[in-house]
Amino acid sequence: MASVQMIYSFDIFDTLITRRVGTPRGVFVHLQRRLLADPQGLPRELCQHFAHERVAAEYAARIEARERDPQAAHQVEEIDFADIHACLGRRHGLTDADIERLMELELAAESEFLYGVPEMLAQFRALAERGERVVLISDMYLRRQDLKRLLDGIDPLLLEAAPLYLSSEIKLNKASGRLFEHVAQVEGVALTEIRHIGDNPISDISRPREKGCQVTLFDACHLTPDEAFGANEDDFGWQVSAGIFRESRLTLDSERARLGAIHAAPLLLPFVHWVVDQARAQGHDRLYFLARDGQVLLDIARRLGLADLETRYLHVSRLACHRCVDQDYEVLVDWILISHREMSLIDIAHRLSARPETLIERLQMAMGLDGSPDAPLDARARRHLRARLTSDPELKALVLEQAALERARLLDYLDQEGLTANDRVCLVDVGWSGTIQDSLHAILNAEEPRSVSLHGLYWGLMGQARATGSTNRKTAFAFQPGQFWRDPTALREIVECFTAADHGSTLGYEPRDGVHQPILNAEGAEIRDWGLSEFRAGIHAFADRLGQWLTPAEIMALMPYYFSRLEYLVERPTTLLAREIGDFPYSPDPTGRLLPFAPALSLGEALTYHLSPGTRRGAITRWRQGSLVNSAPPVRLLMSSKANRVSGLVRAVHPRALVRFLPYPALMWLKQRLPTPMLRAARAMLRM
Repeated sequence: MASVQMIYSFDIFDTLITRRVGTPRGVFVHLQRRLLADPQGLPRELCQHFAHERVAAEYAARIEARERDPQAAHQVEEIDFADIHACLGRRHGLTDADIERLMELELAAESEFLYGVPEMLAQFRALAERGERVVLISDMYLRRQDLKRLLDGIDPLLLEAAPLYLSSEIKLNKASGRLFEHVAQVEGVALTEIRHIGDNPISDISRPREKGCQVTLFDACHLTPDEAFGANEDDFGWQVSAGIFRESRLTLDSERARLGAIHAAPLLLPFVHWVVDQARAQGHDRLYFLARDGQVLLDIARRLGLADLETRYLHVSRLACHRCVDQDYEVLVDWILISHREMSLIDIAHRLSARPETLIERLQMAMGLDGSPDAPLDARARRHLRARLTSDPELKALVLEQAALERARLLDYLDQEGLTANDRVCLVDVGWSGTIQDSLHAILNAEEPRSVSLHGLYWGLMGQARATGSTNRKTAFAFQPGQFWRDPTALREIVECFTAADHGSTLGYEPRDGVHQPILNAEGAEIRDWGLSEFRAGIHAFADRLGQWLTPAEIMALMPYYFSRLEYLVERPTTLLAREIGDFPYSPDPTGRLLPFAPALSLGEALTYHLSPGTRRGAITRWRQGSLVNSAPPVRLLMSSKANRVSGLVRAVHPRALVRFLPYPALMWLKQRLPTPMLRAARAMLRM
């Protein structure tokens, strides 16, 4: 029988419903934008500063209400919507018609931004369907008819199944606790038989608990620290961004979709708008999005409905392009032997050809090896191989023969895709040095009289190759070369995870059924299994929602804010970001084995991480801060900053410590200006 007497009371705002802006002031900022575009006969001063004036009028109306009844010091909701706008009218000399029109505009704006909180609505419906007694209690200035209009637009059941107790109407509020006493009296129950749920620690928790009510805090509608990052309540871009972050967290069905909406989309959508703007400004009518990072960017671009721009997807990769550039044989050999990880003979063969199995026997004979081609080559074997590649005429001829063969196949593919028919080509990629563009430029312009000019549009550039000019231009959006004091490896690789494709990397090309097709590795299946489709759905949900409120120029202008937020999260990741990207299958090398990006570490792995050089650390985790969040407390302690300093002293005896000491711009300067033999010797020393 106790459940028959129990009253379940729900707060309304930020419990059952919430807004698609970061704070309530966002509604006023939105209305201010509309009034600036269309003043509707209202005073210019009011239109220019509506958000500030609206907040000031509400405060003044409360003061006026208290002065009318000095005994009502605790009844802070003793005003209603009309009182606020009447005060606003007096401050600006508005007519009654102006006031009515302004009230209607504000209610319409509220209606645009309000939505139901799925978790709380489901709980409300379950109680109502069981026949439990449910009431709605709100400290709110809106009048009954105003709130009914808004709630009916979200879920008519709310007011059909529950009586509404409104502070603006009853002139009592939750903050004083007296509204709960009023509800208990009207409903005929004791205060101890009211079970209230709400978001405010004072009016929804402390006060009703003092009165004897049972209480439950529901604060999921409050902005999390990463959602509130860079808060600026008068910036409508921040308001809608924070609001959509919260909406994505509350309403999307999966964690992968939330990752896409909250963390990936804000970084990619402004870039795509910028790409479109740059292409139009430069007079391009076609955009080539480079595989694989360009796949999601192409998806976003096509959803924008670009009638004046043709968009294409180009299957290229560093592996497929760099092996074809043989103008400088020494540079080609350097590239063949440089890797983020240990290399085997099969890896060397992959660097030479899209069909590595045809070269294994010839490489083994040239090196005098008879073991497994998958066995890692030690430093001595790699030095020996380099010497043979540069000194053995037969081996050099083999390398150049493979380069010419792969170049011919690549050119057939590029010709099929229309690159050789245009003298101006616009490429789109994420980053980070534009070396694929450099190789394409060299390949396309290797034969006279062909002259193809390339313009690359990049999310970010860490540096540019030596050979750049008017026919091989690169422009970056989020950051420029020399911007970072240290190479932000984790930041770059997180963005690469966000732009992962549903297919493998391009290994080469082959003709099939009269069409030149890319040869892809098998990485796509693992990434699809990770949840790529849900992740992409989250990206598109954010893009669609943000596009409802902001123009392309306004979205582009948000990039500094979004980028600063990313930098903050790289060092202080949320549980969502660390966990969901932690098990993403990633490899910095297209022929490498996919490993979790930032897995939880054991104590043994954490110790190995501390005592290992950078290249070996990458095989343990690509993102230290993410693994810290995912790991147990003892591992976090072992990988703390103090432990890092101790392990840093152990590693300081190695020459690579000097490299870590140098700032990234200095390293890039040295890399571009040191003679090739000196660079080669330095790399060999650092690999020891």
